[in-house]
Amino acid sequence: MSGNNRAAVIYIAAGAPPIMCTVTDISDGGAGLTFVSIAGIPNTFKLEIKGETKGRSCKVAWKKEPHRMGVAFDPEATA
Repeated sequence: MSGNNRAAVIYIAAGAPPIMCTVTDISDGGAGLTFVSIAGIPNTFKLEIKGETKGRSCKVAWKKEPHRMGVAFDPEATA
């Protein structure tokens, strides 16, 4: 599913405020995300996409400063 921008939020740690982002493309294995800034975002986090009931555990696959990153979904982790 490419070209469907969807609102999302990531959770980086318990007690940390959520970070808003946009899902710019998504597949079964991962997604492209756009942020205001990717500074300070860790290599693993939980992604919740608006309209979906289940969160996804993610690992950063690539970063393109200052706004974009790609993530791989971690099917082994519980989100």
